[in-house]
Amino acid sequence: MRLKGLHHVCFKVRDLDGLEVFAADFGLITAERSADRLVMRTSGGDECAYVAIRGEEDAFLGLAFEAEDRAALDEAAARPGAGPVKALDLPGGGEGVALTDPDGNQVLLVHGMSRRAAGEPYPELLLNTPFEKRRLGRNQHARDRGPARLWRLGHAGLFVKDFAQVTAWYAENLGLIGSDIYHIPGQPQARIVGFFRLDRGEEHVDHHILAFMQDARGGCHHISFEAQDFEAQQRTHRYLGARAYQSIWGVGRHPHGSHVFDVWRAPDGARFETFSDTDLFRASDGTNVHDISTVVMDEWSDDTPERYFA
Repeated sequence: MRLKGLHHVCFKVRDLDGLEVFAADFGLITAERSADRLVMRTSGGDECAYVAIRGEEDAFLGLAFEAEDRAALDEAAARPGAGPVKALDLPGGGEGVALTDPDGNQVLLVHGMSRRAAGEPYPELLLNTPFEKRRLGRNQHARDRGPARLWRLGHAGLFVKDFAQVTAWYAENLGLIGSDIYHIPGQPQARIVGFFRLDRGEEHVDHHILAFMQDARGGCHHISFEAQDFEAQQRTHRYLGARAYQSIWGVGRHPHGSHVFDVWRAPDGARFETFSDTDLFRASDGTNVHDISTVVMDEWSDDTPERYFA
């Protein structure tokens, strides 16, 4: 089964109003709002990237992947426990099939959604290095300090109750490939954290579309949206700080995936992340395995990772 990427994530939220204000400050754009549902999009051309449904508690519900073709939906619908192919009740239309992963999260495969024209990016940064001078006779162009211009939903991180079981399910049902996997020190068979990418053969794809972290809590650790570059992330970081939101971590750089990341706490407790400058892998690049004690959270920080996972 060939997938194109993440399409949207879905959460249950008690305070839709507060969530909408935060998400707009973060950089998402309201696509639809009713008393019981909020749908938001990015500037990258999608009609839907984040869905919040009013509920009595805050909780992660699931995520949706865009399939390469309509035949993938029929294939998925024939699998044990799958639902039928149904029309999507979301901006952009399309169809979807619901699966359920071993932790009880809904995994929706979707196809046929419409797209809109993408927004305007910032002018590209011109960086002067010791080896190449590109910005001559002028200052670096100014940019706004405000909500991020987000271009797509790139990846998500999930807490999983049984790493081996869950990763096997995603490999079998969605064809995901491990990029970097961490094991307990001295126990290479005890794998507890991993970053998994799409299998699109020799086409380069993001280092990961899902990260799995073994933790009895289950649920979602973070959702991550692509920003244009680190300069845009720094300016939005300053803006969100001035709005008195809670910074969890960043701006930093992960060692695996290499992306620059910045993580903030939403009113419902969810972690919203921007990322930029991620590594790209092909199927033939294989899987790297590491002792978790040798890995740092952030190449730019000496902080210990406890607050990132709290």
